[in-house]
Amino acid sequence: MSAKLTLEDALEMLADCFGETESALVPDRARDDIPGWDSMGALMLMAELDDRCSLQLSAEQSRSLRSVGDVLDYLRNEQCLVERR
Repeated sequence: MSAKLTLEDALEMLADCFGETESALVPDRARDDIPGWDSMGALMLMAELDDRCSLQLSAEQSRSLRSVGDVLDYLRNEQCLVERR
């Protein structure tokens, strides 16, 4: 069973993966506008999703995530993101 993340947890995870502040990671911020969302950042995201939520993100799925909002939507669709605890 996967763990549930709050929005704050998810943004903290993304900030750690990409070397950004949580406040800079707004949903419409594009992947191309985040310097740390490179190949290493993508691998870190894949590892964090596996570790925290037991989600196996494929390379193809990773490439399809084009913004912070896409990652949050993916977490919602996988029932890993909760709006409140």
